[in-house]
Amino acid sequence: MSTQAQYDEVAVESLPLGVPTAKLQTIDLERLIEQNEDEINRLLRASVLEGFFYLDLRGISQKTGILDHVNDIFTLETELFGLDTSEKLQYDIDKTAGKFGKMKLSGYKPIGRNFGGIGGKSDGFESYSIPKDGILGLEGAGDFARPPPVDAHKETLEKFMTFVQHASQAIYRGLSSALAVEPSEAFENFHRPSASSPDLLRLLKYHPQPVTERGAPQTPHTDLGSLTFLFTRQNGLQVLPRGAQDWAYVECKPGHAIINLGDGMSLMSNGLLQSCLHRVAPLPSEAFKTRYSFAYLQRAEDHTIMRGLKSPVIPQNDPQVASPTSAEWLAKKFGMLRGATHTKEDSWVLTGVKPQLIATQ
Repeated sequence: MSTQAQYDEVAVESLPLGVPTAKLQTIDLERLIEQNEDEINRLLRASVLEGFFYLDLRGISQKTGILDHVNDIFTLETELFGLDTSEKLQYDIDKTAGKFGKMKLSGYKPIGRNFGGIGGKSDGFESYSIPKDGILGLEGAGDFARPPPVDAHKETLEKFMTFVQHASQAIYRGLSSALAVEPSEAFENFHRPSASSPDLLRLLKYHPQPVTERGAPQTPHTDLGSLTFLFTRQNGLQVLPRGAQDWAYVECKPGHAIINLGDGMSLMSNGLLQSCLHRVAPLPSEAFKTRYSFAYLQRAEDHTIMRGLKSPVIPQNDPQVASPTSAEWLAKKFGMLRGATHTKEDSWVLTGVKPQLIATQ
């Protein structure tokens, strides 16, 4: 049986008729790796207009087995979140020491700790973060504490993370080409697969809500990094592209990843590429069920300056105004996700990028 057939037999939920549904572009990864012109044009349109698209992995999976690795990570989720809470809290992400703890790259977050959408007070999910540098053993990464299920699936995690580096390079090359970015400043130069970066794999378990206690278990937000590779078999993801008035649900598609651009890509294109607002929410008039998903969050290397890259079509920043580094931007946005540090004055950090001062000459 082929890898594609194995994956496609895994049931995914369909959206009910009449539910507002996002009409997203589909990009074929094999063709994008070949830098096919039509595929690059589709990628650019999706990145400018919606900031979200489907990435078709079915063809490439015949060669790489990536969809089997996806299935295995879903198994890892059920094993890890099935541990006793006391055991999971031994790996509390807010108490993790060292390099990975400083930037919240490794460990467990219990339900309700983040600013969220349930009653406007807290989130409705637990999560577990696994650092890319630690799994791939990059120089200077060091070891990190982890529960037994992570070790049991470590080979899968290595193969999955290596694959995502390869896939993301094709996306960055396509966008650099489409926007005529100067070669020295191409997007891919700031996301080198072998370089240390604050990338992580985040496992997510959303807890059920009765229909009488409806609320979004995840507050509307934009992602703080560059690219997010999301995998889910269950409904709930909603998007609100720039200029849209109403939230639309993103339908699950077997054999596809859901990709979205984060603040990093918006900052490095001065808003030309869209970092789209999104959240997880129940379907209309339905109770929210237990929901599993996982996302690979790719961020630029820490030293990257978050400003418009040199290109004839990207607006340039005013050189008199300092731009944050990637590490500085991530630290500020992390603070917004904790209720104790959330302030009304800085709410723009959580929900989008503040307008940049653009050079007039």
